[in-house]
Amino acid sequence: MRKYVKDVSSEQWMAWYNGPVQQVFQAYGFFDPEGLFIGDGSYLFVPDNPAYEGSVVMWFDEHNHPVDYDQLTAEQRQRAHRQRCYKWVSLLHLRGCAHVYAGAALLPGNAHEVGPFFKLVEGFVQTVGKGVIKWLVLDRGFIDGAQISRCKEQWGIEVVIPMKKKMDIWADAWAVAQRETWQAVPPAPPSVVPVPACRPEHLRRREANRQKTLAEKKQALPPPPAQERHTHSDYCWIKGFRSWTAATVPIAVVCLRDHYADGHHDDWALMSTCPLTQPLRLLGFYRKRPAIEERHRQLKCFYDLTDFRSRSFNAVTAQVVMVLLTYTLRQWRLWKFLEESLANLTPEGLAQQLHLMQQWIVIYLGLAYTQLPVVTFTREAIQLEGTARQKALRKLDFLEESLLTPIPNPRPM
Repeated sequence: MRKYVKDVSSEQWMAWYNGPVQQVFQAYGFFDPEGLFIGDGSYLFVPDNPAYEGSVVMWFDEHNHPVDYDQLTAEQRQRAHRQRCYKWVSLLHLRGCAHVYAGAALLPGNAHEVGPFFKLVEGFVQTVGKGVIKWLVLDRGFIDGAQISRCKEQWGIEVVIPMKKKMDIWADAWAVAQRETWQAVPPAPPSVVPVPACRPEHLRRREANRQKTLAEKKQALPPPPAQERHTHSDYCWIKGFRSWTAATVPIAVVCLRDHYADGHHDDWALMSTCPLTQPLRLLGFYRKRPAIEERHRQLKCFYDLTDFRSRSFNAVTAQVVMVLLTYTLRQWRLWKFLEESLANLTPEGLAQQLHLMQQWIVIYLGLAYTQLPVVTFTREAIQLEGTARQKALRKLDFLEESLLTPIPNPRPM
């Protein structure tokens, strides 16, 4: 009997993707030795139709962050909006410029992501073994002392996560930091995009001139306000905290202070289960976390992740699984052929970059000319009449013969 997509339960779809699919990824070398993984939760919006199984309606602010409508001011309520949604929890592996979705869960929008996410981590370790995930970078929404300790103790995973200011460990860390030596955070080196070796010299000069023009225009812009102009950052590294009662492992803390031109500073802190690594390495790991936001944007806007054709929760889950599988396979293919510059492109941009050949027809008249793509020229030729049509058809015959005739062997036997 034929089995339709919606006849397969959402649990079966997720079990297949989070299990056998990840084993295939591991067999083909999708996971690199650095073992850097990122966890996140995001919302998938759908039309306000209660027929979408498992979806819920929630209030969001103008930035699409969930809010408690009863706690909003009158002005904030004017900017808030109701939206029907699901919650998508993901485990993403960073491999250079390529990305591998190593696990996913689809939940009602109002479900909490902490429990399902750490089940993803547990299932991934059981599927591919310990040692594949070495570093796990999370956001504040995943703070759970027991689960973070479990990652360290049972699976050998080092967790990096920002601290909430209302936590007791925040007050303890900053009290200690006031008596410790602070060090400057080195400025990030400017990013350098490598020039392909096959790029012609005239294109290199053109790109150099373009970059020079962009730099001059940037210098001509007025400076941002002093309160927005970042000047420098410094940090303090403290190890061995045990004041977080929910955690059963010692916690290391990096206290950070971002200074601005008007004299004020913003304080924040990272905590980690790893006491031995360099603190700036932890900061470097956390700075990679915004990459997941760009992945979500591409999947939602360009990879058909949220344009669901069915209101069945099983079918919605199947579409999420297939989109993540397609995206991951494409990313791996680009990494395999060392085309990292293409890894961040949308499908449309990727298709444009991969065009191997563009053919044009050039039409001269006196001292003027125009060039048309072959398809455009063919359409114009079909619409011509009389002698002009015959001339155009003869040109098409010539093109057909020249383009379809095999190139002779330059080295005949």
